[in-house]
Amino acid sequence: MASTATPFGLRAINLIGGQVFAGSFREYKLSTNNSNAIFNGDIVQLTSAGNPQALTATPTAGTTAGIVGVCVGVRYVTPGLNQPQYAQYCPAGAITAGYTDVFIRVTDDPDALFQVQGSAAFGTLTNGAAGAVGKNAALGNFSAGNTLTGNSGVNLVVGTNGASLASTSTLAMRIVDYDENTATDTYPDLIVKFNFGTHSYYFATGV
Repeated sequence: MASTATPFGLRAINLIGGQVFAGSFREYKLSTNNSNAIFNGDIVQLTSAGNPQALTATPTAGTTAGIVGVCVGVRYVTPGLNQPQYAQYCPAGAITAGYTDVFIRVTDDPDALFQVQGSAAFGTLTNGAAGAVGKNAALGNFSAGNTLTGNSGVNLVVGTNGASLASTSTLAMRIVDYDENTATDTYPDLIVKFNFGTHSYYFATGV
């Protein structure tokens, strides 16, 4: 039972509509310095130069360009070693620190479903947890990754009475389902996907 906030970012679990999900990912090369660490479960955005970076605030559907998916790990060569290392996250300033051959692994399927922890209980939301399905929501708790686990600290902004869940088209995520085992918890888990116009593959503006 999640009685304390233990967000883990976005965790890929499936594809919408029962499509076959094999846990595939695409690697994006980090060629210039990253100002923020990129944690497992963080949303990854490409810069205009094609460099992967972790978002530091919730994206706006139809406005934020370059979002290619969610980090599921990294690989790199650290100073003094001549073989690749595999890790949960990439520390900030990796290139300056001497890391080479840095690649950020990203689940980039725009139809991917993700499990994410809510920021609060559903409270008085009509129809309980089921009342959240179909609504849109923002993401929160950015730049709060854990360097011990390598996991992101991103969560879904839920609100105690569902007030932050809305039909607003610019909110980043669409709630598809919820985890029945945590539905009455203080911090429930929800199943979400990128809202239309959030993921780069479903947004006409390039980086």
